[in-house]
Amino acid sequence: MDVSRRHLDDNAFDLLPTEEQVLRVALVVLLVLLAALFSGLTLGLMCLDKFGLQIVVDAGEDAHATEDEKTNAKYAKKIQKVRQDGHLLLTSLLIANVSVSTILSIVLADMTSGVTGFLISTVVLVLFGELLPQALCSRHPLFIGAKSLPIVWFFVVVLYVIAKPIALALDWMLGREIGNLFTKREIGKMLDIHVKQNLLDADETDIMRGAMHFKAKVVASVMTPIDQVYSLPTTTKLTLATIRHIYQQGYSRIPVYHKDIHDIVGLIFVKDLIFADPAEETTLLHFVHVFGRGVHRVWPDSTLGDVLQAFKMGRTHLALVHDVNNAGPGDPFYETKGIVTLEDIVEEILQADIYDESDQIDADVTRKNRLSHRSYDTGVDRVILDDDRTKKLAKPEADALAKYLVASEPVFLTPDANGVPLDVAKVSNLLSQSHLLEFRAQDSPHAELLTQGKATNGCVIVLQGHVIVSSNSDSSTKRGLWSLFGAHALLECDAESDVTVDLPPDEYVRCVRVSRLDFQATLFPMNIAEQPAVLAERRLEIQIHQDHQDHNAFIISHYCRQCFTVT
Repeated sequence: MDVSRRHLDDNAFDLLPTEEQVLRVALVVLLVLLAALFSGLTLGLMCLDKFGLQIVVDAGEDAHATEDEKTNAKYAKKIQKVRQDGHLLLTSLLIANVSVSTILSIVLADMTSGVTGFLISTVVLVLFGELLPQALCSRHPLFIGAKSLPIVWFFVVVLYVIAKPIALALDWMLGREIGNLFTKREIGKMLDIHVKQNLLDADETDIMRGAMHFKAKVVASVMTPIDQVYSLPTTTKLTLATIRHIYQQGYSRIPVYHKDIHDIVGLIFVKDLIFADPAEETTLLHFVHVFGRGVHRVWPDSTLGDVLQAFKMGRTHLALVHDVNNAGPGDPFYETKGIVTLEDIVEEILQADIYDESDQIDADVTRKNRLSHRSYDTGVDRVILDDDRTKKLAKPEADALAKYLVASEPVFLTPDANGVPLDVAKVSNLLSQSHLLEFRAQDSPHAELLTQGKATNGCVIVLQGHVIVSSNSDSSTKRGLWSLFGAHALLECDAESDVTVDLPPDEYVRCVRVSRLDFQATLFPMNIAEQPAVLAERRLEIQIHQDHQDHNAFIISHYCRQCFTVT
């Protein structure tokens, strides 16, 4: 009797009507799909922590994001909402998965029995309900998770009454989920993995490591010792030879000391030397007081992060490193140990030495034993050479003068052909092309630069020394650096000088003459003419309108080399 009943149970599924068999098979397939979905989503969604999703979203919203990054960001943004409460999502998916697996086991038990039923149930649940879906979802969690959100939300809502208390209990016992965070050491190891996978190169990882670790380094490890620093005493006189020597050193900032090298009282910026008049032989002490370049001081054990912040707030690129000297029987005193520059900190971040085009690189010399770089155009040196090789302004001096003229002289804000006022770049270019005049004491007497009542074809700007200015009132005054005379002649064709500008017999004077023709050419640019007749016409026009013989010859020779026509 028992054997016959067992035989009937084994064939019970075969005895069912065909329609019911089809429904049971369809139910098994549906349950397997649901079990696979919940199992895969449990692994796929839970491996996406909050910080990881936010990183994907932010990367996709970047202006330079790729199409794949934008697509992943769209998926991640959808998943973020359901992933906010991690314990609720986990509880809902597990309850649903266990429920579906239990129902599937019961249905399969009714359809099969014995060893056959055990094998079928095990293979179906493990292979199709767990293994394949988890492997698939672990590879594509964003895509599958975003596409399955409606089903996930449905079961979260349906199971909310059961899942929420369990989730709250997990929050109370384990704390709320905050996401995965990494230490600097772990991030460094992650960078190594990215380099091995060719996602980053070595230079990029070096910079990242430098940016992470430079703040912990101290100034003493990167500073330049004070005995290797180029510095000058306060008694130094700014003669032409001294200025030339300073420029040739190639440093942008130079410490100035009083008693000895440990008594630093200030800094001079080499670019400020353009304001120095070699004829006056000003001392560095006076020069430092005039320009007020203070010195920022730090301690040897100060971190590079603190020093960088000080550089950013104080708008300085160099600091003195000082420390208390307790040696000897006397009282402790402050002693300068060296200097640290912004470049030193940048090199620590980049994990590489920085060289410019004029550095002399010696492989046997460490970075701490070399100091600074030439930060100026070598054309600056020509400005201070005491010979006749220089007949044009060098660019740094032209730029400085152009900034002053644009800020203080209305004529250099005249609108051009397009109605746009002249800017510093255009004025600097005009000054660089203008004729440079030099008058030495040994060559006196000199002719007058400008004569009141006489025609002039341009303006004169004093660059160095002083000139004597007089008018009909019989009073005369001395005018110096960047004084401008004859500005109206840049705009008027038949302008006459309103003052007389004379040169002192015992002083070196250097000035630049800006011609009306060059000024107008800056306002109304000229193009090269293809017809020779235009050249002849232009020559005749120049000869008629230019009163100054020397300047007239200069202009004609200029146009002999290239033919222009007004656009």
